[in-house]
Amino acid sequence: MRKAMTPTTLPAPVTPSQHDRYQRMLQAATAMLAGGGEDALQMKELAERAAVSLATLYRYFPSKDHLLLAISQSRYENALRRVRSETPQGTTVQERVANHLLREFRAAQRDQRLTTALNRVLGDTRPEYAPIILQTQQLHLQVIEHVAMAGGPVDGELRRRLRIVIDVFVAAAGRWLAGVSSAAEARFEIRVGCYLLREHPENAAP
Repeated sequence: MRKAMTPTTLPAPVTPSQHDRYQRMLQAATAMLAGGGEDALQMKELAERAAVSLATLYRYFPSKDHLLLAISQSRYENALRRVRSETPQGTTVQERVANHLLREFRAAQRDQRLTTALNRVLGDTRPEYAPIILQTQQLHLQVIEHVAMAGGPVDGELRRRLRIVIDVFVAAAGRWLAGVSSAAEARFEIRVGCYLLREHPENAAP
């Protein structure tokens, strides 16, 4: 019996030309999702836009979900590189994390269709998706850790609090996407979640 391909066994680009094709596929798919949501993401059209064969596309991404998971992971990898090159805004842990998460939420608002598609797949409970979802969540945590301490060390207590803050952020964004709460209510919830960081002994500028 042929083994089902999962996100953790997908081929990764190795050569520069493969990396270029891979990035073109992710960028084209991201644009299609932002413009029309999941319904607009048609694999044949994606292959044409990315200037790759349909066989190449399916070799990397055998389904739309695999593609969405790869986009999610790539976005947090890019976010981690970006925050490492920036100076976080704010003089305390709470301010820095709140500022970053509110900026992340504004980005989600700008690309609501894309955000809806990515949130849907990241909430999928199929076991074969768990490894890459966990990797993506870890990348998000690394981004917030770096922002919180401006690149400095993060202790276990702060890491536990940051995980909770991220959970609040994800839940607030999810309620907004579902139409249950307004964007203003989501921003309020994000700020309230960051109050958890006020009592941490390292809640000061490094």
